Amino acid sequence: MRYQYLDGRLRQAFDDAGLDRGQRALLQGVLRALDPDAHLGEHVAGLNSAFLAVTRARTALESHAAEDQPRWNLLRRIVVTSIACLDAAKPAYAHGGARELARARKVLREVDAAIAADGQRLDPQVTAAAAAKLDPEALGKAVRGWIGPLWSGVPLPLRGRMIAEVAVLVAVHGRDGRQLRADLLRWLKKPGDLGEVLWPEPRKYVVALVVSGARVLRHLDELLPDARQEPLHRNRLPKDDFLKGAVNGSSVLVRLPVRAPDVHTAAVRGRRVLNEVLDQYAAGERLTELHVAPVWQVSSPGGRVTRGTEHRRTVGNAYPLTPYWPVELRSAMRVANLARQVDAPMASAGLAWSALDATGLDPGKIAWLAKACALQTLRQHLISLHVLVTTHDGELRGPLDARVPTVGVKHHLRSVDAWLEVLVPHRRPGDGLRAARQAVADLAGNEGGLVRDLVEVWQARLADSKALADWLREQENTAAAVLEWLYATRNLAFHAGRFASPADTLTAHAGQAVIDLTLEFLGNWRTVERRLGRRETSAVEIYRRLAQRQDQLVARLRRAGSVRRLSVEDISGPDEKWWSRSGS
Repeated sequence: MRYQYLDGRLRQAFDDAGLDRGQRALLQGVLRALDPDAHLGEHVAGLNSAFLAVTRARTALESHAAEDQPRWNLLRRIVVTSIACLDAAKPAYAHGGARELARARKVLREVDAAIAADGQRLDPQVTAAAAAKLDPEALGKAVRGWIGPLWSGVPLPLRGRMIAEVAVLVAVHGRDGRQLRADLLRWLKKPGDLGEVLWPEPRKYVVALVVSGARVLRHLDELLPDARQEPLHRNRLPKDDFLKGAVNGSSVLVRLPVRAPDVHTAAVRGRRVLNEVLDQYAAGERLTELHVAPVWQVSSPGGRVTRGTEHRRTVGNAYPLTPYWPVELRSAMRVANLARQVDAPMASAGLAWSALDATGLDPGKIAWLAKACALQTLRQHLISLHVLVTTHDGELRGPLDARVPTVGVKHHLRSVDAWLEVLVPHRRPGDGLRAARQAVADLAGNEGGLVRDLVEVWQARLADSKALADWLREQENTAAAVLEWLYATRNLAFHAGRFASPADTLTAHAGQAVIDLTLEFLGNWRTVERRLGRRETSAVEIYRRLAQRQDQLVARLRRAGSVRRLSVEDISGPDEKWWSRSGS
């Protein structure tokens, strides 16, 4: 079961607790946003969030005041994209925090005006003063108060936007998605304050990790005063000891205290702290290779011990991006792979930007890539919706499967446009189409919660071409904000020497998701060109052409009044077929 927020155990727990549709959608929406397998448009790292925008803007302003990094022109782009995120979030903050949101927007508008007037002569005192006025925690406090209205019932589509903002607050607090799911299952048996489950008070854990490559780490007590260590000998471990497979040659067990909201987050934070201190030893012992083993053990304040292994996703069959070598993308793929292997979030985010840079992207062309990402995100959302709708209840799927066939063991859509045809309203649908639409309604109604919400939101969005155009612009603005911050993070990490930043784990995830999304449509474009015997188009030219296509599509949607001609099958490919579908 890939999507644990839809599995049978959770559904049964919802039924036993008597949760209504909105309450299920709230819990499922938060869990989906914390799912590491969620794509960019679903994961917290890629959601439009006023809290995250203000957090990043304040960090950028503080850094500019102290280090003149990011420079004034990049700083202005961060401020402008942050304002766009705040504007999109405004309807949600009507349920709490409207005054705080308006105050943050006023500060950012004043900074934007100051940068426009002074340019590179911008006084650092201006940015320092603006940073001091921004208070993301005030927004966070307001969002935590949304649990009551959401639990009582908020209409669509506002409910989805509010759940996304709540999920960002949960992620920034440090909640692990798998641990949260387990805690929610226990909470559903004896409900109390949901806020205490989503945002539990951090506690002190002791994390035990194995460092391979040395038997003793000298002066560790000076670098990490509260850490303890002991040499490990493979032949002296009990046969059933969980460390048996982790000890190979010279190894040392390090125990260090960590404050975290749950066990799994404690393990992650402990690994990050230990990896950072190993930088010292790697620099001091240039011929020695030190690394932290994947196994871990966490002792809770009450004495309970939890053991685990760093999560690694595996597949039965691994496929390349393309079945041949696209020369221009080789460097980008190499750096993108390195970004995934780096534990340090700031460095990983910086490498993600470097991977984009290897395709020829420069900061002046971020707007092009943001528009391209919006097109690909539209396609991803529609495919993801089909997966969610068809996860359960095979008996109800018959009419839908007949109209929208899938291929392979993973049930990939044979045609995304066939699925789009089912979602778009029709004046005179045929019997097959009518049956498929009814199957979607039955499947969504049977699943309830998040799935039913998403089906209704997308049916409404596809029934109003202007609403879809607005959504595409919002996706573009969100992607632009992510890309600008990714470039700023790269500069802070590689130029200013920063190794930590607020919400930097989300930035690292966003960086990897953006490069994955980009390589996906670049790889498809290359594959189609090769199949047709065409000359390869440069990546930068692809960005430019897709940006132009996005603008044309938005303009067409605003005046068309209908999406019946929209085609998403190859919306980010080399052929101009994005308005070629025949609909009734």
